[in-house]
Amino acid sequence: MLGTVAAAVLGSIYLAESQFSIRNDLRHFRSVSTALKNHGSVEREDKIHLYYRFRDRAKATPHNVFLVFEGRSYTYRELELASNRLAHWLLDQKVKPQDVVCMMEQNHPTFFITFWAILKIGAIPALINTNLNEDALLHCLFIADSRFFLFDPLFEAQVATVADTAREKGMKLYAYGESTEFNSMTTSTLGLALTPNVLSNYSDKDTDESLLRGITALTPGMLIYTSGTTGFPKAAIVQHARLNGTMWANSVLSGISKDDTSYCCLPLYHSAGLFMATHITLSVGAKLVVARKFSVTRFWDDVYTNNVTVFFYIGELCRYLMNRAPHPLERKHKLHTVYGNGMPPELWNKFRKRFGIKNIAEFYGATEGPGGTFNYNQGPKTAGAVGHLGPLVRRFLRSDLKIIKIDPITEEPVRNSKGFCVECKYDEPGELLIGLDGQGGRKRFDGYYKNKEATEKKLLYNVFQKNDRYFRSGDLIRMNSKGLFYFMDRLGDTFRWHAENVATTEVSQVVVKYPSIAEANVYGVKVPGHDGRAGMVALILHQDKALDFADFYQYLAKRLPKYAIPLFIRFVPSMNLTGTMKIQKMAFRDQGIDKVPENEQPIYWLKNKTYVPFTAEDYAQVAAGKHKL
Repeated sequence: MLGTVAAAVLGSIYLAESQFSIRNDLRHFRSVSTALKNHGSVEREDKIHLYYRFRDRAKATPHNVFLVFEGRSYTYRELELASNRLAHWLLDQKVKPQDVVCMMEQNHPTFFITFWAILKIGAIPALINTNLNEDALLHCLFIADSRFFLFDPLFEAQVATVADTAREKGMKLYAYGESTEFNSMTTSTLGLALTPNVLSNYSDKDTDESLLRGITALTPGMLIYTSGTTGFPKAAIVQHARLNGTMWANSVLSGISKDDTSYCCLPLYHSAGLFMATHITLSVGAKLVVARKFSVTRFWDDVYTNNVTVFFYIGELCRYLMNRAPHPLERKHKLHTVYGNGMPPELWNKFRKRFGIKNIAEFYGATEGPGGTFNYNQGPKTAGAVGHLGPLVRRFLRSDLKIIKIDPITEEPVRNSKGFCVECKYDEPGELLIGLDGQGGRKRFDGYYKNKEATEKKLLYNVFQKNDRYFRSGDLIRMNSKGLFYFMDRLGDTFRWHAENVATTEVSQVVVKYPSIAEANVYGVKVPGHDGRAGMVALILHQDKALDFADFYQYLAKRLPKYAIPLFIRFVPSMNLTGTMKIQKMAFRDQGIDKVPENEQPIYWLKNKTYVPFTAEDYAQVAAGKHKL
């Protein structure tokens, strides 16, 4: 039907493709129609459950290679058999459908084995960020309301910080990961190590398919943690149906085929690594090369050696590649498409030209968000845009993406005399909203697991008419008259650093517990040559107290993920407060690291595991790209 509509429009209107982006719009139409067609098919067959996407591939092409890790290839059948054994072990532990099982696994084949073992028995995997420890880790375990925690022994020291408390709450801990995969001698002080000797007692036959039946569009498929605007990470609910739709639609949008080889060096616990890299590759039957983490020195060797054709990125990785010296293989490769989000606008054309990349496929969206935008870029005309919707899509799909005016002081929506929000004009920045009135698809937002308060904060009511509902992105976006969307900034207290959301309230709660600190104001600041915002904290010390910088860093390192540790410190005589006695961050954010009043103490920055004065010379080196944070 969508194709017929598009053809009718094209037949009756003669317009230049360069002006109206017809090819781009038809790609969007095909993505939506493919997702709808596939969803209808699996719904009729009662195969909505996400595990069927892997299972069907494993049955149809068991000896095809799906995964390559550090030179070793893994077929669908190998991964299926290994996950079957772990799944039968989970069933023996009385794990039931819809039980939540927490998993803290590194980028390794055992991540997929664990993930599919949990899925195939109808349980819900909760993907724990491997950077966490102490209070943040304990919080993630408890809000999942889980009795089981599988962790790679690599993270034993981090898990040890919460093990006693977790066990007191009735949680069982088990070690499973790289060191247990083949080594029966592996042990753990925190729980049973699931070695080959243990798992060999369990069948490698398929689990009962009835565990996967009866899934609806509302059934949670997994929990992925994300930092909200305040407090600890929240567990975003991702339904089987939504991930299916995301996978099918983006497979078309990206142009990836079964003949491609994808490269993922993003953490698999993150939606970009799992939603996009893994499941788009799985959807089309392509091969996936996984690295433990991103390495700027090994990147081109990996791409060349593995005949990689598609690279899944976050913006900061692209900057790292651009900032390094030329590599002998950086143009002797088969890489034709890079797919991801956050590509710095100023790098698009330079990146393509230097490395000989044909396609930049940029998407915008949130883990918990019900929709987003996409830009399939092949030249300078749409470079830098996080989305591209031409007139056909905007007219016939009636896009529910709206950009509304935001008060720059309160950061709340501006409302007119009738109490409704005001839509932005072309090129006017505002908060992006996504409509929720309707059934299924991207219009669904099921919020955060057992956190009604946090869920409600992401909803906006009575936006353009009475009782309508929209999802709040929390992002400032602008759209021009050609339907190009540009990311401007984050709203509120959360900022992004190294592709992670940092919740300033969470960091502040840790900082103010340090003995000599009386008050703390944490915020993100722009740093030349870096994406996102770096963490900075304004401090007021207790009277007659001094700050031991080295000890303060050690204190933070034990309690916060590396990306959340403030990189800059300033000391202030008082905090800026709003009329309602809330700390005002905007003035501090605007002053950043180069406009601090001269009558204040110097800024300090993190260097060699302590904080030292940040000089004008230091700023010049950072601005010139000679020092990376």
